[in-house]
Amino acid sequence: MLIDCGEGTQVPLRARGWGLRNLGAILLTHMHADHILGLPGLLLTLGHTERGADEPLPIYGPEPLLAALRALLLFAPRLPFPIEPVVLAGGETFPLAGAEGVQIGCAALDHEVPCLAYSLTIPRAPRFDPERARVLGVPVAEWKRLQRGEAVEVGGRVVAPGAVLGPPRRGLRLVLATDTRPTPALPEFVRGPDGTGSDLLIADAMYGDEEDKPKRWRAQHLTFAEAATAARDGGARRLWLTHFSPALSEPAAYLDRATAIFPATTVGRDGLTETLTFEDDGG
Repeated sequence: MLIDCGEGTQVPLRARGWGLRNLGAILLTHMHADHILGLPGLLLTLGHTERGADEPLPIYGPEPLLAALRALLLFAPRLPFPIEPVVLAGGETFPLAGAEGVQIGCAALDHEVPCLAYSLTIPRAPRFDPERARVLGVPVAEWKRLQRGEAVEVGGRVVAPGAVLGPPRRGLRLVLATDTRPTPALPEFVRGPDGTGSDLLIADAMYGDEEDKPKRWRAQHLTFAEAATAARDGGARRLWLTHFSPALSEPAAYLDRATAIFPATTVGRDGLTETLTFEDDGG
């Protein structure tokens, strides 16, 4: 999955040895140039892989997605695979192709053009109780069906998943939100439908200080403090700041504006990675 495709997107991908062959979907936050102008080149490169007519590439985003793709595909008119554009308004959820159980969600932000935040949610199955399954006489070969939430028949009786599964367990949730003014919709989206928050929020932080906001027009982006406030109020566990103003030559010099509100804040940089793991519940 790739979120946004600005000019030069392929450069860091190649530097890290990340191929495009298995790209399952592209999610576009909005149709500003710095978020979409890398698409023609990336699609042409993908066309030189073995991806064929039976492997469509879905591209999600808000309007004017269709008009933007029509324009950009003038530069990549003969692709060996079909493009499947999907227009989103915010509030939709859908599966991630090729990743069983993984859900993508989106929410409308407050920007000068339609702009979406995206979430990636990985579910976690309830804990399976093998001793209980043995007591109920469930053959080991049927355990996986119960773990998937399917009932099984044993000796003429039906064993429901709830008989051998524990309570629901929290999965993993990542949220990316770029190009927005402060809006109640952002912490609400970070919090998620179950109210447990996100493991990682990657947020717009164009301005180090309130004084850095433009005076000639209404600011369209967040300060470090505003991004940190969204992370805190949304119950995030970690925050990465990104999308810095070109005038912000030393973003790290402003980190304290964020950590004073949300200590678990990191200033984003090229190549930054993180491994998210399920909470330790003894299982």
